Amino acid sequence: MTILLVDDEPEYRLIMRNVLTAEGWNVVLAENGQEALEKLKEGPVDLVISDIYMPIMDGIKLHRTVRSLPNFAELPFLFISAYDDQHTLDAVRDPRYEGFLRKTRPVEDLFEWITYLSTPEERRPKFPPGGQSVRSMSSRSGGKGGNSTPIY
Repeated sequence: MTILLVDDEPEYRLIMRNVLTAEGWNVVLAENGQEALEKLKEGPVDLVISDIYMPIMDGIKLHRTVRSLPNFAELPFLFISAYDDQHTLDAVRDPRYEGFLRKTRPVEDLFEWITYLSTPEERRPKFPPGGQSVRSMSSRSGGKGGNSTPIY
């Protein structure tokens, strides 16, 4: 499986590439949404993991653009962010978005999301990892993920 990781923080991209490749996944890196669109043209991708707030093209616009492309309309997409304030949660609450994970969550949570999103929809559990839909997350209180070990 090939994962396109989109994030404007170079250190995060490198650390996550190492973590994901250690699990056996191929990883393609992009610094922003515009670069991610170019990477999609270069070869097949099975999953996009994208930061939300980035310069040039943010993750929300990237998602909208990817969904408008016929070959990528069903490409699984996971948003990640260090922010989990109400504004961020509202931004990813749209039912068209498959998932959201705080960067401060344990790496095992990321692996669960990857497994969930790479499973065909008809075979996925009713609820995504964490037992809640993305829409219900905005009703929870903010914070930075409690005392969990961050994924970076």
